[in-house]
Amino acid sequence: MHYQRLPKGYLALTVVYLITGASIAASMVFSLLLFLSLEQGLLMKLMFGGLALVFEVGKFYIWYEMGERISRRDSVGAAKALCFYVVLAGLSIAGSVGGINAATNTLLEGDAAKASEVQSYNDKIAGLEREIEINEQAAQAYIDMNRIANGMTKMLARNTELRARQDELRHERDQVAVTSQSSLMGLMSSLADGLGWPLTRVQFGIVAVLSMLLDFFAAFFISLLGDEIRFRRSLKKPTLSESTESEAEQAAKPAAPIRPDYYQDVVNQLRTGELRCAKGAVARMLEKPLEEVEDIFHWLLQDDIVYRKPNRHFAVKG
Repeated sequence: MHYQRLPKGYLALTVVYLITGASIAASMVFSLLLFLSLEQGLLMKLMFGGLALVFEVGKFYIWYEMGERISRRDSVGAAKALCFYVVLAGLSIAGSVGGINAATNTLLEGDAAKASEVQSYNDKIAGLEREIEINEQAAQAYIDMNRIANGMTKMLARNTELRARQDELRHERDQVAVTSQSSLMGLMSSLADGLGWPLTRVQFGIVAVLSMLLDFFAAFFISLLGDEIRFRRSLKKPTLSESTESEAEQAAKPAAPIRPDYYQDVVNQLRTGELRCAKGAVARMLEKPLEEVEDIFHWLLQDDIVYRKPNRHFAVKG
């Protein structure tokens, strides 16, 4: 079955434009995070931010222009565009790495704070446990001195309070531990444990992969839109076969014969009545053979100057 390509529908184009715009916007944001961190002054921040936007817009237009040059079979121009794109894509990926890395560092700091909070609860629980042990040792001393009635009641009541406090602290600690780790940090911790790598190396690897995927994702949809634009443009132009067929039809049409110079004189004399509308009269006037006069009357019929009567004679149209 022969495949016939059709233009993409409104829904498909809307989805493509939305995805392309979102990926370009995300790439711009991460590049802005990198360039804006280079300077603290407001003026320089504006300049660096504008530079980041120019690089991002230029990068994606260069990718589109590379597709245009490839479609024109301009290999040298496509190679130049690719070189420019690689340079700008490197800057964009560096910006994305910096932005995503800053976000993951924030997660790491949050997890470190939660881990510190959990450790604080553990320290409090351990302190209460030591106090309980001390009270048990004191209670044993009261038993040895046969003074159970005097000291044991207070020790047992105190230990009961301490164990209740321990239970409260364990419950609060468990609540903090459950909400302490994000999904991304869980993924990085699992990869670090599975690969035997430090957490910082795993963090850099994930950030670099995400940054490159973001850039290549946007470049793919830019290529998709460029190809669709070129396809729609080609539909508005006649194809090579159609133009060849039209040229062949024009060539097949017989060329209109060129009238001789005296033809217009014959027409004028016929219309004024100076010349009788007969082949013999025309032949005598022009001193031409009847074969050439046949062509003249054929042209007169084509130009709707004369008509043939039922008796096969010619007459000038009035």
